[in-house]
Amino acid sequence: MKRSYIYILFLFWVSSSCQNNIAIDNIQDIPKFAKEDQTLANVFKILDGRWKGKFLIFEDKNLVPKDQLDLENISLSSLQKMDLKQINSIDVEQMYSSETPYFQRVTITDFYPDTGQKISSKGVNKIQNGQMWCVVKKPDETVMHKGSTEDNNTIIWQRNEKDPQKIEYFKETVSQQFYEIIGWGYYQGDDPKLSPRLWFYSKYERQSED
Repeated sequence: MKRSYIYILFLFWVSSSCQNNIAIDNIQDIPKFAKEDQTLANVFKILDGRWKGKFLIFEDKNLVPKDQLDLENISLSSLQKMDLKQINSIDVEQMYSSETPYFQRVTITDFYPDTGQKISSKGVNKIQNGQMWCVVKKPDETVMHKGSTEDNNTIIWQRNEKDPQKIEYFKETVSQQFYEIIGWGYYQGDDPKLSPRLWFYSKYERQSED
């Protein structure tokens, strides 16, 4: 009887360990809840629903030393003060659905008016081992951002990859009706000692489900 009890405990430990070892880029399986996740419960809940808007991409050709800009405290007004040139506009529709307080699925449809191209992607926002992650599976790549909260309605998403270079910072602020994204990025060939060459802005509106 004692051996059976120990064996059952062992199987439970193995099962729990396997669940906790889910890869970050796994968007199918829901990670096992951990105590350190509790403080972030429902952090994505306000995003649930359908959103539509334009994602705008700007280029800055007047680069300055990086330390001349505050790259964390960015806003629409700070972008408007810069001499940026819009180089692309993407029509975006996003659907968010929370399955637990720590796991939210997302479907993204990007439409490029200039080429007529439509790209559909699937992903998740999730809390895993006390950390926030946004993982999106695009047709040609998997994009992973690590997150943090600035306040109750603002999430900061970042990634820093070296080969090829992809350094990104996005500030996302959500209200009941609007979802605003402001960010910047360095990519292959960009000098990270200078200010970012590419900047991003979008404001999505919540859609009625009628």
